[in-house]
Amino acid sequence: MTSSAAGKRDIAELPHDPDNIQLSYALDASLGNHEYEDTLEKWNVTAHLGEDFGMDGIPPCDACAAKWQAIYDADGYVDEEEECPHRLVVGEFELVKVRWGGSQNPYWAMEEESQSLSEIAETIFTEEHTDYTEEFQEQIDFGLAGDLLVLYKAELADAWRGFGLGPMIAADALRRLSSGCGAVMVHPTPIDSSGMTKEEWTRARDRLRETWALLGFVPYASTPYMIYSTEWADPENRQSAVRKELRELSNEWSSARAAALAIARSAGTPIS
Repeated sequence: MTSSAAGKRDIAELPHDPDNIQLSYALDASLGNHEYEDTLEKWNVTAHLGEDFGMDGIPPCDACAAKWQAIYDADGYVDEEEECPHRLVVGEFELVKVRWGGSQNPYWAMEEESQSLSEIAETIFTEEHTDYTEEFQEQIDFGLAGDLLVLYKAELADAWRGFGLGPMIAADALRRLSSGCGAVMVHPTPIDSSGMTKEEWTRARDRLRETWALLGFVPYASTPYMIYSTEWADPENRQSAVRKELRELSNEWSSARAAALAIARSAGTPIS
């Protein structure tokens, strides 16, 4: 599941210099391997700004603003130094590494974990559940059977959508987490489709498919999934191109910021 793609936005709307985005990686696991984490490694990747960049130009989220207003309305004290921690968040990504060397059969681990992973398992494993299907192996050009990385969820905060940052962050995650994996899979579909018409949902899905194609993902057979083979799309090579794109985006933002500051100064208008 991935967040709905947005059209290209004016660079002036980008909240902050994208070169200052930091990525934090966390692995959910128990010491006792209670949920067979040696078979399904569940990774959380948080894209965020550091605490020291100055958040005056980024408004607080609706939840914090409502909380502060409620306190104020009740004649309470609102600390003027209090910051909204959510405004630091750029996006949240979840990836699942499906490993053959764990203590449980990968097929059954995916079946038990969630409906989304179960549906993927049904499309890529043989009826005996002991290997990938011949069709899957042929399309990704496996030399030897390898682990599988599933890009399970990718969601950017509204303020950061529409600048091409999703694929950049995902590319870093693939580079760091795909070691030992022969392929990566993603299901390009809107996370929240409530209120969407069928036509709107289809357009959102198609935009997402176009987005993930930028990283080298291709449609998998007649399924709704897309796959990325590390045999013919090395994440390390893709990362160099991503860093170049990030520098270009950062330079665009800096130029737009400098122009806005110059206009504000000439008009005598303070700008954060």
